Amino acid sequence: MPVVLCASACALVLSLAAWAQAARAARSRIPTQAPADAVIDGPGAPIVSLDGLSIARDGTGGLVYLKDVGGAAHVFVSILSGGDFQAPVQVDTGLPGPSSQPVVAAGNGGVLLVAFINGGTLYVSQTTAIGTPLSAPAALFGGAANPAISMSNFGKAYLAFTDTGGAGGGDVRTAFWYQGSWALESAPLDANPSDAAGLGAGRPAVIAAGDGVGIVAWGEAGHIYTRRVVGTTPSVVYEQADPASLGGWQEVSSADPVISAGGDDTYATVAFAETLTGGGSQQTIVVDNRLLGSQYEGAQEADGTALGGGASAGDPQAAVTEYGRGFVTSALIPGNELFYAAIATNDAFGGVSRVDSIPNSGPPYAVPAVAGLTSTMIAWQQTPGIAGPAEIRLRYAPNGYDLGPEEVVSSPALGPADAAQGLVAGGDVAGDAAVAWVQGGPGQEAIVAAQLFQAPGSFVPAHGFEYSTSATPALAWSPASELWGSPEYEVSVDGTPVGQTTALSLVPPAPLVNGRNTYVVTAVNQAGVGTTARQATVFVDTVPPTAAIRLRGPGAVGLPERIAVSYRDLPPAGLPQSAASGVATVYVDWGDGTVERIRRNDAAHVYRRARRYTVTVTVTDRAGNRTVVRARILVRRHPRRPRARPRRRGHGAGRHAQGRGRRHGGRRPARRHGGLRPARRHGGRRPARAAGHPMRGPA
Repeated sequence: MPVVLCASACALVLSLAAWAQAARAARSRIPTQAPADAVIDGPGAPIVSLDGLSIARDGTGGLVYLKDVGGAAHVFVSILSGGDFQAPVQVDTGLPGPSSQPVVAAGNGGVLLVAFINGGTLYVSQTTAIGTPLSAPAALFGGAANPAISMSNFGKAYLAFTDTGGAGGGDVRTAFWYQGSWALESAPLDANPSDAAGLGAGRPAVIAAGDGVGIVAWGEAGHIYTRRVVGTTPSVVYEQADPASLGGWQEVSSADPVISAGGDDTYATVAFAETLTGGGSQQTIVVDNRLLGSQYEGAQEADGTALGGGASAGDPQAAVTEYGRGFVTSALIPGNELFYAAIATNDAFGGVSRVDSIPNSGPPYAVPAVAGLTSTMIAWQQTPGIAGPAEIRLRYAPNGYDLGPEEVVSSPALGPADAAQGLVAGGDVAGDAAVAWVQGGPGQEAIVAAQLFQAPGSFVPAHGFEYSTSATPALAWSPASELWGSPEYEVSVDGTPVGQTTALSLVPPAPLVNGRNTYVVTAVNQAGVGTTARQATVFVDTVPPTAAIRLRGPGAVGLPERIAVSYRDLPPAGLPQSAASGVATVYVDWGDGTVERIRRNDAAHVYRRARRYTVTVTVTDRAGNRTVVRARILVRRHPRRPRARPRRRGHGAGRHAQGRGRRHGGRRPARRHGGLRPARRHGGRRPARAAGHPMRGPA
């Protein structure tokens, strides 16, 4: 048989890189359960069955179940949005008679697809965005049963089902969904068109690999087959997964196929129940077989049995991550011990180990599931018998294969768990997980979900260090990534809590002291799990600096004018000098369009035009407080003539001609001839004019 390999390796590598940047899946830690389980419906609701849970990588999703309404089973969905399961809504409203076999698949952005059977017809309903209701059910295929659905993280979904009117009594068919529309594949997938396929314990299973290729597994004529589908086009080859013999025992039949795959459809994990006969005995075991391209590598016993040992195994389940790591689970019959086969990278088979640690008096109904790119989990029901009511337990593997300790996730307050009616699990790309089950005694049934939260993603303060001129600064930070709800941010300043908020900033309710204040922000999610950002500092300085200026110079065009600036940045009274941020800059605006920074305490400037100027000095401290000082200066065309220095009193000779001083005694000096008025004598009289002088009159 030819080998058919995936041709989208390059696209896969790019998609993985993009998701790796966007996700917090690299963290390797066990999530914390929310303080209280969510009761989605009930108690007292007539629950028929819990049938499916699907969670997209972005944390949106939904849960589907059947509930009795007026004596008939109907389909209900609770949408998961913002980390909360919303009030359930009936999906099959308006359809006659009961519905059955509902399935659900979730995609990023709030995409949710629901399929179910009503009156022998396969119906579908959908919502393609967060906050929009599910559409009215639409008939997709008449004469259908046993639907199974899966969606890739890039929004391509495959719905496998059984055509009950097909040749031999049943054909396996598929439908493809993309961008809001369904389309049927071109032909049935059966290995032999004349055989009955997809019926009973051979009901189909489907997985949408990360690269958008669907792989369907089903039972036909006592064997397990698989076939790839790309869109609506089936592969030209099919593969048989079950071996003719194993360990010297001969195959009788195989049933209950399950399938899982990661980002590359080249590899897939296919598990099923294999009934063998040998030495006059017959035994059923759980087998895993890795599909590589279009060939199976060889069946491996994936349970805790030993051929010929007497015990059988059943209830195969499988789940692998983006990288093909995960588990195949099975339960022993009798004994109810729960085992897993570890699946390594690219779906390689690993060893078999025990899951539960104590005896179980009932079937575990185990379900493995994926949470994120790397994390996995196994949930099951533990029934202690007379020791107490049945409970739901969980083991979580942060790295995908090393299971953590057992956790009890159900509360006895709601009564005994009833996983026989349904137990489902799933998770998002951050590693958050949800487990849902039916719980409660007769007449008190409820759909209950436990949610386990990883810590919020890392975030940082808006500024590692900043100054503030206000004593009540807004402390700000980047958002912490949290797919399930908005975290609450708790803020402490200098070790003292000052408030909580869901916003990305907080103003302290009381003024901060001047000086350095350190603050820490912690993002806390619904489970009380917190992530703390690195410490940041805000330096509060509410006092502007002091400043004074002095101008000196000739006050003339073309000659330098000088300015001397004195300044200080003082703290509030009673605080040390360290509570002041200190002067950062001093600038002078000379008033003629010239602005310069004063590096020390003085500066000089030459004016080019005569006029009156306003000189402005701005002193700014590191926090941003500013002090502005102004002075006026008159600039002339020419420098002012210097004043003559007056003589000392008693010399009697008067000031220089250009001076304006007076003689001692306060008298005005005599004016010289040439138009100057002579000084008056004592008593205020004019002196007589001398004879012969040109200005003198007759005697």
